[in-house]
Amino acid sequence: MRLRIVLLFLFLFFPADLVWAQESAEEWFEKGIEAAEAGNYEKAISCFEKTISLHPNHVPSYSNIGYIYVNKGMWDEAIDVYKKVLTINPNDARIHHDLGFSWHKKGMIDEAISEFKKAIALDSEFTLTYQNLGVIYAEKGMFDEAILTFKKALDISPNDPTTHFNLGRAYKALGNDILAADHYCQAGILYLKKDNRDEALKAYKNLLPCSKEIASVLFKKLYPGEKASDLITSPPSKKKNQWYVLLTRMNVRKDPYISGKLLGQLDKGAEFQIIKEAPDNTPLYSWYLIRTRSGFSGWLCGIYKGSAKYKPAATPNSPSPPDRGGQ
Repeated sequence: MRLRIVLLFLFLFFPADLVWAQESAEEWFEKGIEAAEAGNYEKAISCFEKTISLHPNHVPSYSNIGYIYVNKGMWDEAIDVYKKVLTINPNDARIHHDLGFSWHKKGMIDEAISEFKKAIALDSEFTLTYQNLGVIYAEKGMFDEAILTFKKALDISPNDPTTHFNLGRAYKALGNDILAADHYCQAGILYLKKDNRDEALKAYKNLLPCSKEIASVLFKKLYPGEKASDLITSPPSKKKNQWYVLLTRMNVRKDPYISGKLLGQLDKGAEFQIIKEAPDNTPLYSWYLIRTRSGFSGWLCGIYKGSAKYKPAATPNSPSPPDRGGQ
């Protein structure tokens, strides 16, 4: 079960009201910020290290070096930096959280849990800590604990779509489809409010097997004006080497869109295999590269306005034994 790990290193650390040891230290720090924001990480690290040489206990510089190592996936280096920061300021909840995140990415789960709990003890309103701790509990199969932790995150930030999505996965893992559907639906609506349609579609696809009724609510948000009556049924499952049969006459095109060059038509009852799916398929329209038994190939819109236009072909029956007459 894959959950969404919350990326918490969203901003560089900008100190306020700091008394600088030397004026040049501030200049090096500002150069480091500029370099980091431009993506020039090597220069940024050099600038922050020069700041530290002039101001040895400068936590923001250490923190920003850790930020860079996290973005580069250098977990050991990030962990060493955050440990150093905690020798300077052991009560920094954000650093405990960032250290826990780095331990988690390295696969050191117990260490990550320990740091997240320390962060919560220091700042009980730090939403990201609850979110990432919940992810770890879910990965360990501790779904009850994950749900409680995600709920604490929602108490602080009730409109966070990622937390709702992860709650949906946790409830689904416990077999509670209705609560799973409710949180998937909320996640999808919140993603749409953030103009993140791709994540809203993922929420819809996870919601669909849980509750068709609740799925219709999100569907109407995704596709205003479309009918939801036939659009919330799950499409036929696709298996390797599976043959399918068309339920209606369909066009076959050179490319996976309506304006693609027409290659021909397949009649109702034609059988085909699915070679691959178009990358931008949605629950409303899904294109498949198909090959018929005769070898004819092209793109077919197998899901049109949410309705599947194909189904698995019947498996041929074994031949009947010969009739030897009455004995």
